[in-house]
Amino acid sequence: MRALRATDGQVSLDRRAPEPEAPPGWAVIRPTRVGVCAEDLARARAPGDAVTLGSEFVGVVERVVSGAGVSDADAKRWKGKRVVGSTRVPCGVCERCTRGLARHCAAARMLGATLDGCFADAFTLPVHNLVELPASVDDDAGVFAVALADAIHASTQIRLEGKPYITVLGDSATALLCAQVMSALNASVRVVGSREERLALCEKWGVKHRPLRDVGRRADQDVVVVCDDRPDALADALRMVRPRGVVLLKDYPASPAPCDLRPLIESEIQVAGSRGGSVAEAVGRLAKGGIDCASLSTRRSKLDDGVNALRLAAEPGQIKVVMDV
Repeated sequence: MRALRATDGQVSLDRRAPEPEAPPGWAVIRPTRVGVCAEDLARARAPGDAVTLGSEFVGVVERVVSGAGVSDADAKRWKGKRVVGSTRVPCGVCERCTRGLARHCAAARMLGATLDGCFADAFTLPVHNLVELPASVDDDAGVFAVALADAIHASTQIRLEGKPYITVLGDSATALLCAQVMSALNASVRVVGSREERLALCEKWGVKHRPLRDVGRRADQDVVVVCDDRPDALADALRMVRPRGVVLLKDYPASPAPCDLRPLIESEIQVAGSRGGSVAEAVGRLAKGGIDCASLSTRRSKLDDGVNALRLAAEPGQIKVVMDV
């Protein structure tokens, strides 16, 4: 089978990759559409052993191996279902997992990083990671389920008192999904970014937007959601947020610049991280409508041209490159 693999910073399409073997409780999935995300690009550049890339997918369950809590009836029920799924596979036995903190399992494997991913003709995931996609949600929208789950989770971490001022710092796909989700709350939301062609999308959603170069750092925002990997992103956020405000970090800065942390103490600013979310909740939100995913797909490609698709995805003009498998 075909698999788009990264080895020591080099990406190639392996046309003779072995078919995956699913352990008990796992499914073999044939992806139909996959999305290239920032984590894929980072893994493609990183040193390390060979791994099949890819974590965002819509696919069809080919078969399920019963056992490990999955009955024969459940295995039969899942066969042929069109699915999306969460990308993190916790160990299930460590202290964090048994305390209800499986999302933060230190031994978890990640699809497309420490577990062969979905940029292939087939891959495997545990059945409990899967969510069936309703007929009302097409593949083009479903491929955003993981990213939308991330945005919804961030919105639940924000305390709403009155009508807070929220700045989404960044113009990535995650940032633009956060803007759509948070604008539906009782909040005044704006997106601040560097790429004006992306900011222009906010006009379709009725969301305020400003180029970063035109935005003052007046410490007047209740919440700043950082979806920006610039080295200065955290420093900018700390200058935007009001005393006793919240900075929510959703992105890893690339080579972070030294940052004056005194405002954290002097202005009693809360800084929190945000990662992951419920894919099932995201699918429900997609089924209800009101989330514009189509505008975020900026290029279509095929798995056969996957090496070039990753190069395209790294270009500044691309928000999300989607591949047909």
